[in-house]
Amino acid sequence: MTTEKLNVYLVRHGKTMFNTSRRVQGWSDTPLTNEGIEVAEFLGRGLRETPFDAIYTSDRGRTIETAGIILRESKQAHLEINELRDFREFGFGKFEGEYEDIMFGKVMEHLGFQSMEEAFEKFGDDGYQIVSETVEKIDETGMSENWDVMVARLKNALDTVRRENQTENANVLVVSHGMAINTIISFFDKSLINPDLANASVTRLGFENGEWTIETVNDLSYIEAGKLVLV
Repeated sequence: MTTEKLNVYLVRHGKTMFNTSRRVQGWSDTPLTNEGIEVAEFLGRGLRETPFDAIYTSDRGRTIETAGIILRESKQAHLEINELRDFREFGFGKFEGEYEDIMFGKVMEHLGFQSMEEAFEKFGDDGYQIVSETVEKIDETGMSENWDVMVARLKNALDTVRRENQTENANVLVVSHGMAINTIISFFDKSLINPDLANASVTRLGFENGEWTIETVNDLSYIEAGKLVLV
């Protein structure tokens, strides 16, 4: 058995304009706000003691912008950013750019619930899947992504990271999206799904002896540490 371990730091992108206005943002994209830039700066400074061997993002601007800030502030700007389309957020089709309350209201109406809380209480850890499948059903344009397709591409993205980083104790930074990260978490332990993943939070995965493990979820300690670093 190998003793080599792969350490993956899954980071949610910094806060964006659509996050701030509570609009649906999957495949659509908006830039980071000043708050989003600042928290990414704090995260980067908090990661200065973590030397990365590789960095990946989705192909959306908000993850690429976040990654660039992290690399600059962690003094690792020499690293090349690898864009992987497979790390994209779920595609919400015709609901992209819509107010979240409107989309979720239509989803709840279709499912026969009064609120998201009621639905998630009913469906538990499968809530994300049920909501995603419902979005696809009620999007008559056919532009919404299929849940199984998203799951397959995220698994493929993880496989790519594992395959391309086989040196001993490699540290890899992946900047992705809230729902995408929670979907990855669900592959290994659905009880750790966190609907409130903070922007720039860190979820750490480890791959060792042929198995993935989840080590932390929604870790904000690097941000807090970065606030104490003198620029």
